[in-house]
Order: sequence, then structure tokens, then C-alpha cells
Amino acid sequence: MDRSDLGVPQGQDLLNVLLRMRGRVPVDKRGLICPDCRDLRGRRVPMYLVQRDGVWLASHYRKPGDKPISHESDEHLARKERVAKDSEDHGFHADIESQTADGHARLDVPIDGANGIVLGYEPQLSTQTARGMRAREGFRRRAGIQSVWDFAGPDHAGIGTVPYVRTPNLPASVIRVQRNPIAVQDGNFVLEEGQCSPNGTLTRCPAKPYDPENPTDTGYCGGWHRVLVPAHQSSTFTGEGSLTLTRFIVEAAAGERIPFQQSGHHGWLPVHQWQRYLEANGPALNDKERQPSIRQGNRHDRCTEDRSASEVRAEPKQKRGSRSIVLESRPREAESVSVPVDAMGQVIPPCRFCGHPASLPGPEGLPEHFSCRRRHEP
Repeated sequence: MDRSDLGVPQGQDLLNVLLRMRGRVPVDKRGLICPDCRDLRGRRVPMYLVQRDGVWLASHYRKPGDKPISHESDEHLARKERVAKDSEDHGFHADIESQTADGHARLDVPIDGANGIVLGYEPQLSTQTARGMRAREGFRRRAGIQSVWDFAGPDHAGIGTVPYVRTPNLPASVIRVQRNPIAVQDGNFVLEEGQCSPNGTLTRCPAKPYDPENPTDTGYCGGWHRVLVPAHQSSTFTGEGSLTLTRFIVEAAAGERIPFQQSGHHGWLPVHQWQRYLEANGPALNDKERQPSIRQGNRHDRCTEDRSASEVRAEPKQKRGSRSIVLESRPREAESVSVPVDAMGQVIPPCRFCGHPASLPGPEGLPEHFSCRRRHEP
């Protein structure tokens, strides 16, 4: 939809032709049909154009009274079937397409986990807005669902907005084969801490702004940081035994992986690092404990320049190249200067030539080393 010919040979200006038909030609007469429904289901389903955030998208159309049309792609259906089968094989009951108890959300794959955990696997391959993703996640969170949103695109608006994983964009025929592993490329974080120095565990300073003109630049501040980093960017990552989607879903259903939220960013942590995260960040507030997003001040004052930021009006976030989430930082500790003293506790003065401690004075009465004097003699 971002090309004027819509990818059709000899179809120059085809998008503008369809836009001129809006309000003049019935939708089922415009000639825009769903290719997935045509190829996979043998059905001719008309589509119409809709604009979201300045981007034109094609959406299914149905007349009043018609049955809803499933617009899910074959890759979307394959992911749901694969996760449901894998969960059942590992002893966790799973369904496909069921509503929450309050009826406010429809889950793609609800999984009954251990200790009352209800995991909701939600593959999301289509384009969505961050606001829409937050609203959908809110319905599931209030219903007691731990959602796992699966994105295939690295630039999807939902990445970090909701608890997520990112997997490669594979064809449905590959996904349906259970012996084919589906790698988790992002969304799984680990907790790291250490000194920000070339010899430390951190690969770069998380507080240093990313320089796109020098992407390989590594900077260190000499301080100490406790950060959340993606597992594939951690110092302990070797590439062997990479996390798969099946293993992730099973461990999340068993309670071995915990969703977190820090500085507006969502992700998952292994349970053995969950306690360390709580020690650094404190317990997360639930919806009832969160402060209401009400701006304090004179409501008749319409000037927003001096108003403080709130959940409604937040300060603009700076884009950063690093995915590290800083939990705690400490400045560089000042090195204690040790002053040399003799057996009587007197300070040993420095040599006038090399600057190192020298307890014996020379002919001029100044502290010096005999070897230093010989090197500096004419």
C-alpha cells in the first residue's frame, strides 16, 4: 500500500484510482480483493481502503448481516496451531480463540499454566499503533491474563509497549512442522551489573547517547550500573542453545519467566533473576495502586509550558540506539590517595627527579635517589 501501482505490473496510479472510487463506487465493485482469502480459501472477499496514522491500509468488507470474515493470514493461523500443540505436548491445556471471563478481550491461544497462571499467546503480524496495543493489553491485564505478544517485524510499534517476544518471519509450512525450532530473537532480558570500564562486564555505557555516525564507538564512564539487557546482547550469551518459542511458552506457563515493566518498557525475565530485579526496582504497582493521572494545578491556566509532566502529558522520550534499561547507577568512586610514611609515621617526601618517595636528602638538602642523581649529572 506504499506504492502507487500496489505492486501490480503496468498499474501506475492504481492507488489513486481506488481512492477516487471512495463514495462513488460500491466496495464490492471496485476490484480490490483479499489475496489470502483468494489463494488459501478460494473466496473472493472485497476490501476497502482505510487510513491509519497517515498510512493507507486495506481492510475486509462485509455487508450488514453477513457472517464475519476471518482475515487472519495462514502464517497467523500456523503460529496459533503450533503453540497450542506444543503447549498440549508439554502438559498445559490450550485452546484457540476464546474470550476472557469479562468478555472484553478475545485470546488467540489461552494456555492454562501452573499455579493459576493463564497465559495468552497473541501473534501480531499486521501493522498496529502503540496506542491500540496498550489498550488491548490493558483489557487482558485487567482480566488476569499474562500476555505474550509475538511480533515478526523488528520495527513493530508494539515492541516494548507490551510484554513481547520477536520471532523470525517464517512461512506457514515451516511453522507447522513441530521439529523446526522458532528462535526468540528479542523480548527476553537478563539482569547485569558491573563497572562501566573496558575491563568490566558491560560492553558500553548505557547512559551514553548513541552516535549513529559512529555506531561502533564504545564509551565508558567509570561508574557502576545495574541494567536490563536483551539476552542476545548480554556478556554471557554464547549463541549455543538459543531460546526457542516453544521453550519460552512452556517456561512462561510454568512460571519460570516473569513479565516486567520498567520506564515504560515491557519484556520478560527468568524467574531466578526476578528477585534481583525486585531488589533493584521494587515491586511493580498494580492498576489499583497506581496514582491517578490527574494534573495538579489551576485548570483555568491553559498554558502548558510550566505544567509538570504526568501520565497524560509526559516528556518526549529520546531515541536511543542501545536497548539497555538502566535500573541503578553510581558515579565513579574517588580513589583514596595513599601517602607513604616511614617507621615513625612521618611523610616521606618525593624525589626531586622522579617524584617517587625518597627518604635520603642529597648534597643540596633535597630528597633524591642516588641512581636518579647519577642519571641527571652532566
